[in-house]
Amino acid sequence: MRYLCIGDSNTWGYNPEDGLRHKNRWTKVLADKMPEHQIIEEGLNGRTILSDDPFMPERKGISGLKMMLMTHKPVDCVIIMLGTNELKKSFVGTAEYIAGGIEEFLKIILDEALWDRFKVPEVLVVSPTLIRDELITNGDVFGEFDEKSVIESKKMADEIKKVCDRYNVEFLNASDYAEASLLDNIHMNGENHIRLAEGIYGKLQTMEPLFARG
Repeated sequence: MRYLCIGDSNTWGYNPEDGLRHKNRWTKVLADKMPEHQIIEEGLNGRTILSDDPFMPERKGISGLKMMLMTHKPVDCVIIMLGTNELKKSFVGTAEYIAGGIEEFLKIILDEALWDRFKVPEVLVVSPTLIRDELITNGDVFGEFDEKSVIESKKMADEIKKVCDRYNVEFLNASDYAEASLLDNIHMNGENHIRLAEGIYGKLQTMEPLFARG
């Protein structure tokens, strides 16, 4: 089966130690756990859901969503992990807004017309790991997040799950398995990529009956 993983820098595999890409990012660990399946990576540093980055407009996720889906179809499952970048000071930055963006993603992904003769994929929405409280006391190394970002980060999972329940798609809270590094309070280190991969792998096992649906 084909799993399309759409995310931001924590899906791309940004290493907080050096800014390079983790070799053992969660998508690669997941691929090792599922060698009979294809894990397709669509991680982009700075990717938002709905917010416009005036300096890099291509980071707006919804603008490229249909292209990604059409490029990789057929797809059996779409895994989405987005929302952290919406919490930057320059954007709207509320959990409710992020959840609304996820809803707009789901409307596109679940549209039968997009998939032609192929089956509409299952969807797993992953609420991102929290921005650490330490960002408030130690400062933001990127200069893009603030105390409000930390507060809204803690509300994301509940708001995103409400949307998932309405659309009858699967949900996982990444913070139940992993956490951001103390180095920058945003990105996961290698150990936490492994933990997240294990959490997502376990969730996908519970979804197996869904893939058998006609």
